[in-house]
Amino acid sequence: MPKKNTPTTNAPKQAAPKKTKLPSIDVRIDRLIDYENAKTKAVASANIAGCFAVHGIRVVDSEKGLFVAMPATTYQKDGKTEYSENFHPITTEAREELNKKVLAAYEQKLTEEQSQEQDETETFSEDESQAPVTQTM
Repeated sequence: MPKKNTPTTNAPKQAAPKKTKLPSIDVRIDRLIDYENAKTKAVASANIAGCFAVHGIRVVDSEKGLFVAMPATTYQKDGKTEYSENFHPITTEAREELNKKVLAAYEQKLTEEQSQEQDETETFSEDESQAPVTQTM
């Protein structure tokens, strides 16, 4: 009886993709932007694994809520404005981690600013409540 033509594969079995350990990411908010109708709310910098610095990361407020925009170059193509990111995470996990850290730093900076403004307001109110100083000659 003739043998059936069955393909034989000696290809190695593919292992499940390894989950890459993400490098440490430290983020600071360089400045808050509080202009009326400004979509960009803050500019941030990230230090990745103590080896790379990324500047110009923006926190942007859109109709869908806050999102993180990577530093980009703009150019014109066929009369339309195009954007090319100068830096971007390669994996979804890395993008999610960077976004999470940037938005957390933004929220923390907002809280610090509000606390500082409240302290200044209270100090100003206390100064007004003190009796006026009079001088005599």
